[in-house]
Amino acid sequence: MRGMVKLELHLLSDGYFTLDKSLLVYTKYQGQLYEAALKPLLVITEEDKILIDTGVGELPEKHRKFHIIKREPGQGLRAQLQKHDLKLEDIDIVINTHLHFDHCGNNMFLLNAKFYVQGDELRYAYAPDRFQKAAYIREFFDVPIEYVPLHGKYRVTDDIIIIRTPGHSIGHQSVIIRKDERNYVYCGDVAPLRENLEKRNIPGVLYRSDQALKSIDNLRSIKDAVYIYSHDNEQLTLV
Repeated sequence: MRGMVKLELHLLSDGYFTLDKSLLVYTKYQGQLYEAALKPLLVITEEDKILIDTGVGELPEKHRKFHIIKREPGQGLRAQLQKHDLKLEDIDIVINTHLHFDHCGNNMFLLNAKFYVQGDELRYAYAPDRFQKAAYIREFFDVPIEYVPLHGKYRVTDDIIIIRTPGHSIGHQSVIIRKDERNYVYCGDVAPLRENLEKRNIPGVLYRSDQALKSIDNLRSIKDAVYIYSHDNEQLTLV
């Protein structure tokens, strides 16, 4: 029976990084520091172990003076997977919402996985415009792993769909997971905080503002939705 198909969702923690909150909400909160949560999502199906985003990992030395990463005992991708009796090499599929450094920092350690990313995001990451250059750390994504470049909507399984949601980055994508008659929507940085979605406030880091607002509205239109906000530090579980 379809209702008996295994599908588990586990929100993980790769810790926090401190930033100006205006980077998360356009034209608001300038000068206010915010500890942004780093929250990969582990999806376990009958056949695959799937990870949506991989966190920030360990920053290269030259970037550490710009970003403060904090982790409590038991946080970090490796430790979080161990809580589910998994190792890094057990991950079969990774869906990167985009390739900004705080969403693909552990890609290099998931060598057995196949990586799904929008094709234009992958190309742009290698040669971003100057206003987006600081968001991409080449050492994080230019590693010997298998990327599957997508071009729009893609169905991973019957219950897991990737949809294109550009604006924050050129090739941003979000993920919809159907479980228990609900649609769990991993927003990525379409809505790093709850207020981005609920108040239609676009994020502060942008490739195109008009696309960012359209992507918010596309996610808001999803029925029976449970939204997962990529950096909201008040949403740390799915309950």
